[in-house]
Amino acid sequence: MEENKEEKLNELKQETVQTVNQVKDTIKNVDIKNDAKAATGFVSAMFKDPFAKIKEICTDSENKNFKIAIIFISIWLITIFVEALIEIGFTKFWSVNYAFSQIWRALRLTFAPLISILVISLIIFIMNKKAKKSMTTIITSITIAQIPTILARIISMLNIISLQAATLTNRISQLGNVVSIILLYFTMKSLFEEEKNSKFIKTFIIIEAIYYTISLVIYYLGIYI
Repeated sequence: MEENKEEKLNELKQETVQTVNQVKDTIKNVDIKNDAKAATGFVSAMFKDPFAKIKEICTDSENKNFKIAIIFISIWLITIFVEALIEIGFTKFWSVNYAFSQIWRALRLTFAPLISILVISLIIFIMNKKAKKSMTTIITSITIAQIPTILARIISMLNIISLQAATLTNRISQLGNVVSIILLYFTMKSLFEEEKNSKFIKTFIIIEAIYYTISLVIYYLGIYI
């Protein structure tokens, strides 16, 4: 029993190191102009046949789309950070401590989506014993499933220009979240290589239950995922 735990721990450590190294290498090789075009083309392909694209990503052992996933995560985080900074800009700072607390709040909001992706990816990596996938593949797949949410968040930047736009952007955000949940289900299903919905729905519920339990713990740290 202890040997199995040690093996799993070593496997997780090794996978973490490999993922971190791959992130470093990917960031070094980023070409903003060409990668932006690739990301745009990727979104178009996703809209044409999202389920086929998801299946392709989930079975891609070479992680060809990892750079695109990093681009979308970066855009997501930057968008949230900009929104938070603008909100801070309209706040009157009554003290230095209050100013730091607002900046700390902005950072917590910014990194919440990244923590969310890492948490759910880790749960899948640990639970998926039969159809083992690399952490990089899982992170890429989960991020791609969040594209509708990310795009909706970008559109919500219109609220900065006009508060009246919130009526429209809130509906778009709700739609984006619903679509992402649907894509997330089929992404997990493809990662587990399970064909039957009747079998996988139980696994999906367990993953979500674990995720929301962890998110409750993280909530007490002031991070809302």
